[in-house]
Amino acid sequence: MIARVALLLLLVTARAASAEPLTTVPTTLDPAKAYVLVEYKLIANTMANFPGSRKYYPQIFGLSFARYDATLADVRGQGRAVANPAPDKRPFEAFRNRPLVKGEGAQLFLIAVEPDTWVVQGWADTSFSLGSYRFQLAAGDIVDLGVVSALADWPDGQPPKAPSLAKLMLLGPFAKKPPVTPVRVSFRARGADDLPLPPELVARVRNVEFAPGATFGNYLGGPVNRIEGVNAPK
Repeated sequence: MIARVALLLLLVTARAASAEPLTTVPTTLDPAKAYVLVEYKLIANTMANFPGSRKYYPQIFGLSFARYDATLADVRGQGRAVANPAPDKRPFEAFRNRPLVKGEGAQLFLIAVEPDTWVVQGWADTSFSLGSYRFQLAAGDIVDLGVVSALADWPDGQPPKAPSLAKLMLLGPFAKKPPVTPVRVSFRARGADDLPLPPELVARVRNVEFAPGATFGNYLGGPVNRIEGVNAPK
């Protein structure tokens, strides 16, 4: 557990040069960059929460993206795509605590990235290596990924029974630990009840075109899953 948390902190604190969350819309956008918009939406009465929150684990770190080689079917510079490294040699992007806009139960992020094929790599330490979404970004693009929400993905659709407090106190360190639970996420198109996009971006934004079925190695050090969850049809 300590090693996994240390890995996540490394991914967060040593952000890739290929991607940078912005807290304001630049006066002039860099024409050599691509820009991604994504809104995190809290689902009431669930484990899901926002990046940076310490209330729930493992949702605390939010999404991560990676530059992806669709031909070699792996993250650039890793595994099957080791011969095609990203120029910065760290294709991962994990971020938190830097939203562009905050609302009730929602946070909107704007991320400047290098033009490339990108993949939704995971959420927190859950890797979507069994099947995720890839998307193409060209220089000058401003692409809206829509609204994303995360849920714990129990294999049978129901959380396991938690041990009682009395048992935990009696057994102490010998008590059975709760199972590690992977996360699934869902993306949907932005609606009238979601956070509005900054007006200076509205006319230039296009909706994302996700391509499903991207597979790759697990480089996050935690559980693996499909992005839609273990119970989703293949």
